[in-house]
Amino acid sequence: MSAAYDYGELHELIDHLEPEQAEEVRQYALRLVHSVPSRFRVLRSFDGPATNLGARAKDIVREEFGQSDADR
Repeated sequence: MSAAYDYGELHELIDHLEPEQAEEVRQYALRLVHSVPSRFRVLRSFDGPATNLGARAKDIVREEFGQSDADR
C-alpha cells in the first residue's frame, strides 16, 4: 500500500486542456511550487465589500420593503 497521492484525476484534467489553458495552468503551478511558505498563507487579503452596505442600508430596505418603511 502506498501513501502517495493519486494524481490520476489531475493528469486527466490536464489532458483535456487547450494549449493556451495548459500554459496558464503551468504558470500557476510554478507560482505554487516557488512560493515562499508562510504561516499566514491560508489567509487572503480582504479589502472589504465592493459596496458599503451601511451607506446603502436605506436603499436596501426600500427595495425590500417599500418606500415608507425605509425611514423608520
